[in-house]
Amino acid sequence: MSKFRLKNLPISRQILILFMILTSVLGVGLGIGYPLAVKQYLVSNTYSLLEEEFYTLSQHISFNEHNELLPVPAAAPYFLQLLLQRYEYSFDMIVYAENGQELGSRSNSNGRIPYEDSKELFLKAATYPSQKLQHGSLDRGDESYLFVSKKMDYHGFPYYMVLFSKEQELNQINSILTRQFLLVFGLLLLVSWLLAVWFSGYLSRPLRTLEELCKKIARRQFDIPLAMDRGDEIGQLARSFDMMKNQLKEYDESQQHFVQNISHELKTPIMAIQGYTQGLIEGVFQGPQAEKGLSIIMEESKRLEKVVGQLLYITKIESVSQMMQVDRVDLSEMMHLLKQRLSVLNPQIEWELNLADDLIVEGDGEQLSTAFVNIMENQLRYANSRLTISGRQAGKSVVVTISNDGPPIEEALLPHLFQRFRKGKSGKHGLGLAIARAVLEAHKGTIDARNDADGPCFTMIVPIEFKGRLS
Repeated sequence: MSKFRLKNLPISRQILILFMILTSVLGVGLGIGYPLAVKQYLVSNTYSLLEEEFYTLSQHISFNEHNELLPVPAAAPYFLQLLLQRYEYSFDMIVYAENGQELGSRSNSNGRIPYEDSKELFLKAATYPSQKLQHGSLDRGDESYLFVSKKMDYHGFPYYMVLFSKEQELNQINSILTRQFLLVFGLLLLVSWLLAVWFSGYLSRPLRTLEELCKKIARRQFDIPLAMDRGDEIGQLARSFDMMKNQLKEYDESQQHFVQNISHELKTPIMAIQGYTQGLIEGVFQGPQAEKGLSIIMEESKRLEKVVGQLLYITKIESVSQMMQVDRVDLSEMMHLLKQRLSVLNPQIEWELNLADDLIVEGDGEQLSTAFVNIMENQLRYANSRLTISGRQAGKSVVVTISNDGPPIEEALLPHLFQRFRKGKSGKHGLGLAIARAVLEAHKGTIDARNDADGPCFTMIVPIEFKGRLS
C-alpha cells in the first residue's frame, strides 16, 4: 500500500484538511489555555476587588460598648451586586479580636463558613505583619478561600479584619464562562468548516474546468473558449491557458501548412530530376537536349540541396542555442558591409543608412549576419527604388529598422510572414524570414513587420547583453 500523502489529494481536499487541522489545533489550545487564563484573571481581579471592598468597609467599622461589631452596610455598587449575584459570587467579612474571638461578620453568601475554617482564617491573618494589607489563600480540602486581611485599631481597640471569597465560586464562574466560550467557539468552528467546504469547492471548480479544457486541447480541440471572468490568479492562469491554446492552434496550423509546402517544394525538383533522368536512361534526350537535361538535373539538385540545408539550419537555430559563438558585434559596421555585399544584386536600388556610430551587442556575428541578409534580400526583391536602414540604441537593446518603398505586404500574409514556407508572390522558398526570426529569438530578440505609409517596414530588437543559454 502506498504511503498517504496530502499532496496527492485534490486541492479542495487539501485546503479542507489543512483548515480543519489548523482550527482543531487552535480549538484544543484555546480549550486548554482559556480556562487557565480566565482563572488567573479571576484570581487577580478578586484580590483587587477584595482590596477595594476592604478599604470601603473599613471606613464603616464600629463597635458598641461591649466591643461587638455594629451592622456594616453593603458597600458594593448595586449593579456590581447584581452581577455577582448572577454568578453566585460574594465577598464575606469576619472581624476578630486579638485573641481570635469572632466579634462579628457580614455574609453575602447562603450561609456562614464552618467554625474550623473561620479559625484557620484568623490564624493565617495573624501570621502576617500588621503594617500593610495582606493577600493570602487558605485551602481546606473541599473549600478554598482567597482573602485580604489587616490588623486595625478602633479608638485604641485592636482587631483583625478579614475579607474573603470562596474559590469554588470562582471556579463556577470560570466553568460558566468557559462553557459559554466553547459553545460560541464551537458554533463559529462549525460555520467556518462549512464555509471552508464551500470555499474549497469554489477554488477547485474552475481548476477542474481548466483540467477538462486541457484534455480537449490535448485532443487538438482548439475551438473552445478558455476565458474566465475572474481577476485572481485562477483567472490569470485561464488567460495563460487561452494564450497557450491559441499558440498551439497556430503552431498546429503552421505544421500542417509546413507539411503541405515542403511536400510541394521537394516534390517539384524531385519530379524534374526523375523525369530528365528517365529520359536520359531511355535515350529520349540526345545531343544538346541531353546536355540541357543534365543541366536541369544539376540545377534542381542544387535547389533541393539549398532547401534541405536551410531546413537543417533553422532546426539547429531553434533547438540548439549552444551552437552559437558569442562575441562583441558592431551592428553599424555590419550594416555597411552588407550594403557593399548586396547592393550589386540590384544596382538600381538606392541605399539610405541612418545608423549610430557604435551599435555594439553580444551575439553570434555570423548568425546575425545571416538573419539581416535574409531580410535585406527580401526587401531588395520588392523595393521599387529605395532601401532604408536605421539603427539606434534604446535602453538595453539596439533597434534596427529596414524598410523599402515597394508594395505593401498582403494583410492576410502579414500575421504568418515569419512562418516556414509562407511567402509572397515573388518569394523563393519561404524559409529566409523564418530563419531570421529563429536567429533573433535565439538572441532573445524580436522581429516585427508592418505596412507603413512609405512601404513595408521590418523592426528588429536585439538585446545588448546576450541572454541565451551557453554551456
